Amino acid sequence: MSAAFRGFAFAPLVAALTLPAALPAQDRPERPPSGGPGFLFHAPRVSFGIRGGFNLRSAQSAIYDSVTSWLTLEKSDFSAFSIAGDFGVTIAGPVELVLGGGYTNKKTPSESRYYVDQNDQPIRQTTRFTTTPLTVAVRWYLVPRGHQIGRFVWIPAQVMPYVGAGGGMIRYSLEQTGSFVDPADLAIFNDTFKSWGWTPLGLAMAGVDYSLGSRVFVNGDIRYLWANGELGRDFAAFDDGIDLSGVQFSVGLHVRI
Repeated sequence: MSAAFRGFAFAPLVAALTLPAALPAQDRPERPPSGGPGFLFHAPRVSFGIRGGFNLRSAQSAIYDSVTSWLTLEKSDFSAFSIAGDFGVTIAGPVELVLGGGYTNKKTPSESRYYVDQNDQPIRQTTRFTTTPLTVAVRWYLVPRGHQIGRFVWIPAQVMPYVGAGGGMIRYSLEQTGSFVDPADLAIFNDTFKSWGWTPLGLAMAGVDYSLGSRVFVNGDIRYLWANGELGRDFAAFDDGIDLSGVQFSVGLHVRI
């Protein structure tokens, strides 16, 4: 084999070995780690969702003492399951402004504790108690809610605890209907007693978000509400109003966008 032929035969091999080294190097784009909750193309600015839970009333005002003394009611009968919704907007960094609304409704039958009617039958009535809080709160996350990688990838954190505080208004409605005993002459009469109104409230909260994916997360929340409403004329004897304070526990499903 001639020297010229050998040089011609090895020329492609030499080119293949030297060509990659001659090309300019390019940056490899960063990729999110595998096994995480996914990623978004930017940090989320808005979140919304729905929560379900339980409102445990403190029930410290005189109206509760009275109805639980004369009727077969307990203070725990004014606690109730609740449903609530949240709409959050990121203000800056770990701080989020949260608008919330909720609803509780409890209807409890009862009887007179000490009296029966002329036929030795119970004297029955029904108590219905509802509350509707509307709140504005600031929520502060204690850890970063996610990590930005490059310009186009944002990876949410798996667990995000937070604390917060706020205020708002709460509407309550208290209604008792049925048969009652007049303590003056022990006469039995049928009637309906009602009171409702709006009053300011304050709240403090703490909780945690747990990412199920890049957009969906579970929220666990505990908050304490402070509020005291003024009673209407049907309950005018109770001048200390009605205590609407209590602890609220809830769990919900939320979406970030």
